[in-house]
Amino acid sequence: MEMKKFVHVCLTPALIDQFDVSDAIVVVIDILRATTSMCVAFDHGAELMVPVEHIDECVTFRDQGYLIAGERSGEQIDGFDFGNSPFSFTPENVKGKKIAITTTNGTHAIKAAQERGAKEIVAGSFCNISMLTDYLIERNEHVCLVCAGWRDHVTLEDTIFAGAVSRKLRHNFRRFQDTALVAETLFQSANLRKRYFFRNSSHYQRLVHLNLQEEVKYAMRRDAHPVLPIMIGDELHDVSALKGQALTDYRSKVLQRQEKKPTT
Repeated sequence: MEMKKFVHVCLTPALIDQFDVSDAIVVVIDILRATTSMCVAFDHGAELMVPVEHIDECVTFRDQGYLIAGERSGEQIDGFDFGNSPFSFTPENVKGKKIAITTTNGTHAIKAAQERGAKEIVAGSFCNISMLTDYLIERNEHVCLVCAGWRDHVTLEDTIFAGAVSRKLRHNFRRFQDTALVAETLFQSANLRKRYFFRNSSHYQRLVHLNLQEEVKYAMRRDAHPVLPIMIGDELHDVSALKGQALTDYRSKVLQRQEKKPTT
């Protein structure tokens, strides 16, 4: 009988070096707001998204026909098409579009997972939690839930979500290290009072200062956007409609296109 796979929880990208993710699916979590906004964009028809860490790099994509999205410290970067608000990625704005995105925490966490050689990287949020957990159970690989946090510090909302995922996976996976139990215990405490916990989080207070309270409420909605954003090479793609060989073929096609792309 095959042994159950492990579920790890990395509470901040600053700790990712403590985990071997080379044989794990890494779920990057930035509830407020990057991974929530990514799910919204794909559900509203975005073709693909390219997460980048630096502002200057993101700007270069505009000349390649991409829309560019970016924020620092919660505020939209001057001259960018979007910030990091889920309300900005409407069907009218993003359907059929390619988007390059850079954020304070979410894209930083994605890059950290890439640098550590993650087997696969998926974006997770309350918006796609059921689609995400069904996929993880079906794949039956080790899972590392990486909380983006805030500038490498732990945040309540990301840890609560990691606990929610850990709980949904508990019968199919083994927990390993105390951080998974910490996250699940926090989720259980917060489950009936998520709004209370979120409103007392430090990141919520930052968003309140920017008058973005409605975005916090939106980020707590479960399964509002049943998509599955996965990194293929250097791009995020929604593969929620693909399974088995169709997914394998799609990955190969995307990677072949990226290999043929001229270097600048």
